Amino acid sequence: MTGDDSSDPDFLDLVPDLESGPERLLLGIRHFDEPFLLTVSLSQGVGSSELQLDRGRAGKARLAEFRRAGGRVLLVLRNKHFLTSGEPAGVRAGQESFAVSVVWSGTVLREAAGAVVVDATGLVLYDHDRVAEHLEDAGQGEYALDAATSLPLVAESRTGPDAVRLPALLTFRGQGRGRALRPVAADPRAVTVVQQLVLLRLPKSPLPARRYHPASGSYGVGWADHGLAGRADTQVKVQPRFRAEPGGAPVVFRVDPAVPEPFRTAVVEGGNWWREAFARIGLPDAYRVEAAGDDFDPHDPTVNGVVWVHRSGRGWSLGQGLTDPRTGEILHARVRLGSQRLDQVRALGEALLAPYGRPDETERLAVVEELVLARLRLLAAHEIGHALGFMHNFASTRHPAPSVMDYPHAQVTVTDTGGLDLTHAYPTGPGPWDHFLVAHGYGHFADEEGELAGLRRAAAEAGLMYVSDVDAQGTAAAHPDGVPWVTGEDALRALETVLRVRRIAMEGFSRGVLPRGRQTGELEERAVLLHLLHRHEVTAVARLVGGVRYGYAQAGDDSPGVTAVDAATQRTALTRLAELLRTGRLGLPEAVLDALTPPAIRYERTDQYFDTRTGRLCDPFEAVRTAVTLVTSELLDPARLGRVAWQHAKDPAMPGVGDVVDALLATTWLSDEEDGEAQVPGAAGVRQTADWTVLNHLLTVLGSPGLHAPVRATLRDALRRLADTLRVQTGEQRREAARSIGAYLADPRTVRLDPLPRVPPGAPN
Repeated sequence: MTGDDSSDPDFLDLVPDLESGPERLLLGIRHFDEPFLLTVSLSQGVGSSELQLDRGRAGKARLAEFRRAGGRVLLVLRNKHFLTSGEPAGVRAGQESFAVSVVWSGTVLREAAGAVVVDATGLVLYDHDRVAEHLEDAGQGEYALDAATSLPLVAESRTGPDAVRLPALLTFRGQGRGRALRPVAADPRAVTVVQQLVLLRLPKSPLPARRYHPASGSYGVGWADHGLAGRADTQVKVQPRFRAEPGGAPVVFRVDPAVPEPFRTAVVEGGNWWREAFARIGLPDAYRVEAAGDDFDPHDPTVNGVVWVHRSGRGWSLGQGLTDPRTGEILHARVRLGSQRLDQVRALGEALLAPYGRPDETERLAVVEELVLARLRLLAAHEIGHALGFMHNFASTRHPAPSVMDYPHAQVTVTDTGGLDLTHAYPTGPGPWDHFLVAHGYGHFADEEGELAGLRRAAAEAGLMYVSDVDAQGTAAAHPDGVPWVTGEDALRALETVLRVRRIAMEGFSRGVLPRGRQTGELEERAVLLHLLHRHEVTAVARLVGGVRYGYAQAGDDSPGVTAVDAATQRTALTRLAELLRTGRLGLPEAVLDALTPPAIRYERTDQYFDTRTGRLCDPFEAVRTAVTLVTSELLDPARLGRVAWQHAKDPAMPGVGDVVDALLATTWLSDEEDGEAQVPGAAGVRQTADWTVLNHLLTVLGSPGLHAPVRATLRDALRRLADTLRVQTGEQRREAARSIGAYLADPRTVRLDPLPRVPPGAPN
């Protein structure tokens, strides 16, 4: 950067433009045919959680180089996922086998002090991060970069021996009709961001690469090396890691002073949890997190920053690392912490404790405040963990202590007097998996391959299971041990606990869940949190049905293949989920319904509310439909039904698709539960709504292209049997259902199905 004390010359020269002034960016280039990393970030974001074009957003890094072509300079991008090793002829063959991209060229203006001077204005006034494409893909309409209202920020450009930062103000023009843009852009027809184009030199002495292992818990980054063709696997993967060596420069993360106290201290404390793990491997001074001063530049590519980001709506925090494509060395990292997480956690604590207006309000609010701080400590450790090169582990609830790389929901316990205790809601330090991550990623070994294998064996023998994103997220996921946001090791027991917590919180629901001065329409948001409090445990229990356990390994490892969840556990899980469709589990209590007013004037319903077909009022029918959908969306996922069908075909003791359907119908259409048995208002309406929601979902999934023919046949048979039963029962609702089933089975085009209910977002928590 400008003002660097290094004696090395700057990578690029910022050349004053004496003719055109600040509207033109002149660069002096002296390093040609030298690969470097080209990346972009946003220092002025859009502010929508939905769009994720945040302050501090870092785009993908690309391998680039400048080339001289007569009187022109070209910026050439090379695909960093194809890097060929070997003799010069082989390297050349690899380079010439895959397309490069020339994304900019500039005319040589002159040569001065050993550098070629070019007008690089066009280089920075380019949508390197594909913002326009991103907006279109997000359904915000077509946008295009407007040259008339875009300009390089020459005075803010910085250069140094290792990094160059070239900011530009970019304006994108469009029709401005996007739903996500309208609330956040001053004029959604002209969306202006500040793009930071960064050129980062690769280390002169590359860090020795550490081979990636799928059980390491790290991100595997890599490339295809066709120089290995015929001799070894051409797919090369390495473990990303910082250069952390005894006596070397420490890895330091600096926390944005924009984070207010006491939250800044919580971020520093949580981030420093990793120091314990580094100390255990003999690197006590290799890592630290510290609060930055007022001169902190959150967009400096030579500083590992923890940046505070504001957004509209519920959104994720992120930790990202920029790696040397040759070795996996992390050269720069940035963490984005979303400030709205504070409000989300506080809302949960207030909904559970209803502190306002109580005699012990001060004590309850202190618990809520500590809940927020505890969550922020864990969030900081989690996102910095990503920046250190570590992936999620959603199986750590089964470890002796959970990993910070898991997604934790607040652990709420019930006291002996029937109250709710949140004082130990979140972990307070690294778990054994976190120590394993640091040892495997940053340890120094005499026999690296052998000692790393020993670490993995020890972790497996200690029961440190590992399940990451693709095997844990979504209704199609199969692994029963890797479920995000769960509150306990035993899914069945955790479901019962959270249902008890939910009931106690609902019984205590009042205007006391909202701070004084907040409009009462927001009570519905707090009611939604409680009504769907069990959503993650529903996922965990459903994962047992058709569930399959497996691990990550390589062919030479001693590890098992796949193992299905036993039949008895699957059938118990199916029964427990079906019981959630009983009337008493689905309806909102009368005291809650009576408290829920529409949003006040100048306020609107948000996506945190239930959808409504009853005007601006809370829709009790929709609350029921949503609670039913928590169960049906999991059990009726086509991938799950396919697994269930195959497991049943192999072993008839396992539940089959027919058993899944029968369980859903046994507590709805075919239940002998009397409407008046459930102590909820409108019990008959609750029961009928649950019936129709289940039937609607069954018919919807029947039309899914993801079903195998035997699964579809079983569903059709179950629906025919249901229609036959309902046809002879009393009640117009049942006869109408029988007619609808018959008509749909004959010709789906004759029956209008409702869209599946929208479930208000529950993550991040």
